Amino acid sequence: MNDIKRYLMLYGAFFVYSGVAVCSKLAAGQQLLLKVVLFLGLETLFLALYAVIWQQALKHFSLVHAMASKGVVVIVNLLWSVLLFSESITSFNVIGACIIISGIWLVSTDA
Repeated sequence: MNDIKRYLMLYGAFFVYSGVAVCSKLAAGQQLLLKVVLFLGLETLFLALYAVIWQQALKHFSLVHAMASKGVVVIVNLLWSVLLFSESITSFNVIGACIIISGIWLVSTDA
């Protein structure tokens, strides 16, 4: 498997995992129990899909590299908060995202 496909699988898993936070926030905002159950069920589906993709990704990456890269979920969740919930990005969010990206880069390189 070439590098592009490996990274697409790894970051695709994180993208799916970010759906868990979205479903949780949507479930928390519902008053009708049926809608809460619907979003929690969707959250469970995202977790199951993530688990399958994650296990496949671990065949191609070391656990250290994969876990360090998982920090990208925070950045994806930040984007979801802006796009779906009209929240604003603060300077602390940007600083935190830069620290996360720096940490991922540091662990991922062979320096």
